[in-house]
Amino acid sequence: MRFRVIQSNDRGLLTKVGDRTYARRKPAKGEEQLELPTLFIWVKKPQRLLARCWTRWTGEVLEKDFVYEVTRFREVIDLQGQTCFHQWCSHQLRQEMWTMSGEVVDLSQLSCPDPEAVYEANRNKGGSGLQRRKARIIAQSPALSEEEKERLNQIYGLRDSLNQAEGRISYHVDHIQPLAAGGLHHPDNLRVLAAFENMRKGAKLPDAATG
Repeated sequence: MRFRVIQSNDRGLLTKVGDRTYARRKPAKGEEQLELPTLFIWVKKPQRLLARCWTRWTGEVLEKDFVYEVTRFREVIDLQGQTCFHQWCSHQLRQEMWTMSGEVVDLSQLSCPDPEAVYEANRNKGGSGLQRRKARIIAQSPALSEEEKERLNQIYGLRDSLNQAEGRISYHVDHIQPLAAGGLHHPDNLRVLAAFENMRKGAKLPDAATG
């Protein structure tokens, strides 16, 4: 089964047929008019709720986001803070979310605001940081031998296989000397690191991060 997955902490919780929300991901080719089973994960610490419904693209866009409307609705259940369920989780976990049991949430006091009422202009501007990172990687990538290219591929392959086994993004490829500190995008400067450790490290040098 193919799912549409939307995660939000800033646009209200889907609660009924007719509710509208938005997402950065556009409909896949051929799915523009399709009604798809949808997993809408709503996060507002410490709550983590899951709305299970069906949505269809309305044909509307808000800047670079696409507006979807609920066409059928099942219920909202409490995920009890389980962080393994998120927008980028594996298909196996998505299937589990669609069929799992959970405490059904009382929706009598909840409603979903119109996207236009809560939409934050230029909310995708954070993508500029990714562009800067890509530019740094290009600028700080020395010429590699075939052996070095193979080592690079092995490092990223190890990360991907570990994440696939976990069913979620638990590992990152880390630049030991950060790009922001002049580190090279070279296999000698790369390692696979637990995601939480890499995020804690940020742009610090290894000794500074652990000291």
